[in-house]
Amino acid sequence: MQIKEIVQTTPNFQVLSEDEMERIYFDALGVIESLGARVKSPRACRLLADSEAVVTDTDLVRIPAVLVEKALLGHPSKIALAGRTRTRGVRLQKDELAFGAGPIYPLKPDSGGPADGQGLYEKIYTAARLVDFLPNFDFIAGPLKIFSANQRSWDLSLVAAMLEGSCKPMLLGSADVRQLHGLWQMGSLICGGEKEFRLHPFFAHYVEIDSPLILSAGAADKLLFCAEKQIPCVCASRAISGITAPSTIAGMLVQSLAETMLVSVLSYLQKPGMPLIRGGVTGAGSQNMNRCCYGAPELALSVAANTDISKWLGLGMLSPAGITDAHDLGQEAGVDCTASLFYAFLSGADMIYGSGMINGGEQFCMDSTVMCNEIISMIKQIGKGICTDEEYLAMDLIESVGPGGEYLTQDHTHEHWQQWFRPRLINRSVYDTWLAAGATTMKQRAVEQRGKILDKHTPDPMDPKLLAELQALAASLKQEDH
Repeated sequence: MQIKEIVQTTPNFQVLSEDEMERIYFDALGVIESLGARVKSPRACRLLADSEAVVTDTDLVRIPAVLVEKALLGHPSKIALAGRTRTRGVRLQKDELAFGAGPIYPLKPDSGGPADGQGLYEKIYTAARLVDFLPNFDFIAGPLKIFSANQRSWDLSLVAAMLEGSCKPMLLGSADVRQLHGLWQMGSLICGGEKEFRLHPFFAHYVEIDSPLILSAGAADKLLFCAEKQIPCVCASRAISGITAPSTIAGMLVQSLAETMLVSVLSYLQKPGMPLIRGGVTGAGSQNMNRCCYGAPELALSVAANTDISKWLGLGMLSPAGITDAHDLGQEAGVDCTASLFYAFLSGADMIYGSGMINGGEQFCMDSTVMCNEIISMIKQIGKGICTDEEYLAMDLIESVGPGGEYLTQDHTHEHWQQWFRPRLINRSVYDTWLAAGATTMKQRAVEQRGKILDKHTPDPMDPKLLAELQALAASLKQEDH
C-alpha cells in the first residue's frame, strides 16, 4: 500500500510564488487606495462617492482596501455559460478551462466562405458554422471592442447569424449600453426569460479598461448594466509594456490588478454577485508601438502570471492565445499559435480565446482556426498526463513478454495504442510519400479540411419562430439608430 503518495495527474506550472502574488496584491491595493483611478461616468462616480471611496477633482476615485477586499469576495467562484440548446456549455471553475475561436469579425477576405457578393450575415453564419463543427472549441467570440470604424457594419442581426450558425456559448462585446441591452433581450428570448438567462447565460460580455487606470463612461455604463442583470463580465486591461503600463511585467501586473479592483468595487456597489472574469492583453508593444505584439513571449508570460493571481483571488481569467502577428497562414503563424496555446493551457486560464486571428489580431482566418483545432488536440493529449496505476505500469505484460519478446500482437497494445494522438491535419509521412501525395503545405491541408467541413456540416436548427423574433429585435434596434 502506498502512503503519502503524491501523484501529478496532469502537467502544470505556476509562474508566481505565493509571496510574489501577495506583494503584487498589496501594491495594487496601495495604487487604488493612494493614487486612485479616473472614472469618467457621473453615475459611477455618484455610486462611489456614496460609499467609503473618496472622489475628488470630479472623477478621481480612491478606494480603501477594506472596500476592495469586501468586493472581491462578492464574485462567484463558478460561472456557467450555456449554448442556445444548453447541451454545449462551458463551466468556468477551478481546474477547468475552455478554448474559444475568434472574434470571427472582421473576416480575412480570402479565407473561404461565401463569395464577396454575398451578405455579411451569410459570411458570419459560415464562420460560426465552422467553429460549431470543430470539436476543440468550446465557445465562439464575436467582436469584443467595437470601434467606430466598424460599428455601423456590426449590429445585433449578426449575433443572430452567430446563433443560427453555432450552438456553442459566446463571448461578445457591444458598442454601447444600448446594444448591450439588446444582447440581454436576446438572451432572455433564447433562455425563456430574465431569470432563466441568469442561470444559463448564452454569452459573457467584454468590457475594456483604458490603461493606465481610466474607466471610460461607456465602459462604466456597460459594467453597471452587467452588474444589475448579473451578466458574466470580462474586465480586460490594455496594459501594454512601455506604452500604457510600466515596461516591467511585475509593474504591469500591479497596474492591471488595480484596474480589476476598481471594476470589482463598482460592480459590487451596483449589485453584489456579478460573475467577474479578469482579462486583457498585458504584454509588449509591436515594432511600431501602436498595438500589442501577440507573438511576444512576454505576453504569454505576463498573462500566465495574471492567471496565477486570478486563481489566487478566486476569479476567472481570459487569456489570448492562438493569435498570430503574421499576415497569412504559414510558419510564423504556426510558431505563434502553438506557443501561445500551449502556455495558456498549462497556466490554467479559464477561457482561452483568439484562435484564428491573424495580422496582429485584426482579422479572422478560418483556415488558421482549423490549424489551431489540430494544435489544441495535441495540447490536450499532453495535458492528459501520465497514469501510473497497475494497468498502465504494465508489469504483468513486461514479465510475460520477457527479454527479446514483442508487444505488437498483445491485447494490451491494441487497447492502449488507440489512446495515442492521431493527427488529421499534420503530415507525418516520410518524404517520398509526402512528395507523391502532392507535397502539400499545412496551409493547403487546412484549406482542404475547411472546405470539407463547410460542405457537410449543418448546425442544429433553430426554432424558426425564435430566429424570427431575434432578427426582428435586431432590426428594431438598428432602425432606432437611424
